[in-house]
Order: sequence, then C-alpha cells, then structure tokens
Amino acid sequence: MKNFLYGLTVLCLAFTTSCSKDDSLTDDLSTNLVSNRNIENSGIWFVTLFSEDDRNQTNHFVGYSFEFKSNGLITASKAGVPINGTWKYVTDSGKSKVIIGFSSGGVFDEISEDWELLQESDTSIKLKHVSGGNGGLDLLEFGRSPGSGSTGVGTTTTTTVPSGSWKVTRYLDKDKNRTSYYTGYSFDFKSGGVITATKGSTIIQGSWKNIVDSGKSKMVFTFPVQNKFDELNDDWEVILQNATSIQLKNVSGGNGGTSYLDFGK
Repeated sequence: MKNFLYGLTVLCLAFTTSCSKDDSLTDDLSTNLVSNRNIENSGIWFVTLFSEDDRNQTNHFVGYSFEFKSNGLITASKAGVPINGTWKYVTDSGKSKVIIGFSSGGVFDEISEDWELLQESDTSIKLKHVSGGNGGLDLLEFGRSPGSGSTGVGTTTTTTVPSGSWKVTRYLDKDKNRTSYYTGYSFDFKSGGVITATKGSTIIQGSWKNIVDSGKSKMVFTFPVQNKFDELNDDWEVILQNATSIQLKNVSGGNGGTSYLDFGK
C-alpha cells in the first residue's frame, strides 16, 4: 500500500511539472507575437525601396499594391491579379520583426524573410534583413506612393538642388537610432553649396555638394562641431532622391558599419 501511494505521488508531481513547463512554453510563444496597429488593415502600400546587397531592385515590384490583413494574409495585386502570402509581427531577441512569406516563387522569394522593423508610421514602413550567410544587407521599404522602379543604386538621383525645407526622418548610426538628435530642425539646401539647419532662433550653417565617386552619386556634408551636427560630416551614397524623399547611406571604412540618413518633407 505504501509503495502504491508513493508511486501515485511521484506520478502526480511529474504531471504537474509537465503541465507547468507546457504552460510556460505557451506563454513564451504567445508573448513573442505582437499586434501592430499601423501595419494591420492599414490600407494600400507600395514598395518604394528594395535594395538587395547594395543592388537597387525596386523595379521588381513596380505596379504591385500590397495589403497587410488582420488574418495574417498579405496580398500583392497587379492589374487586378492578387498574389497571396502570409505575414506576422513578432519580437526576436528584443527586436521587432515582420516576417513575410510568399510561396509563389519568382521575385517574391526575395522578400520572403524575417525583416527587422526599423521604422513604422501611417505613411512609411522601413525594414532590414542581414543575411546569415554572407552578412549582406537588404532593405525593404513601403510607402503610400508607388516607387520609381530604378534599376540600380544611384541611377534615379539627380544633381539638382533639393528644393524647399526638409527634416531628418531617420538617422541610424550603425544600428543606433539617433533621429532625435535633429528633431525640430528644418534643413534648406542652397544652390551655392550652403546648407542651413534652423530650429527656433538657432541656425546652424554648413556646406554640401554632390559628387560622383566610383560611379556612385554621393552627397558630402560639412557642419561645425555643434549640437551633434558634426556626426553628419561624411560622404553619403545617394540611394534615392526625388521631390519628397532623400535616402542616404554611409559604410564606415574602419569597422564596416553602415549608417543611414533620410530626409523627408
């Protein structure tokens, strides 16, 4: 009788422990899924940038409109023909990610990845993916207007002076988001190579120029050592330049880290 009671006690303890572990695992998985009010059921999006290992391949998705739906379905439609895939929003090692999956093959295989979420708003979704194989960097961005469909990095850029006032919409210093450094500043590019940043009564004046280096269009900034503006003093490769957006990147010659600087209206 004692042996029977002992065995029953051990069995109950084992069952309780097993249930506890299962509950814990379920909790871990459930907290890994995050709802996203900006992406989910947020209307029509267009690919405004797809850069794969420094090759601008935005043109692969010209004409497609994307919808992120609440049931985990993503649709890409062109000329009334939908292509269905899946998406979900998760956290992984403390990073917010958007996982996109298409089974249709072709160019949609290229964006079927787990993408780190860099920025999201009502008008912009910016994602990146670092390849586990060669460490290559891919960028995927969605906006409310169709992309230009350029066929190579820098081919859509111009040497015209960016008109009007601009603001910094993104500044990533080697994965550190430092956009807040320039919050509230209005930037004006002058035809004489002068650039001014104005915030209230504070005016910071520097210089800028367009150059072509090894076939790549670049912007070069020089600011005084003031209010962290000297951090922008570098030659920035132009990824995209149009009437409402300027997207730049710089690869450090020392450690190979990549920084991104975006201006918007």
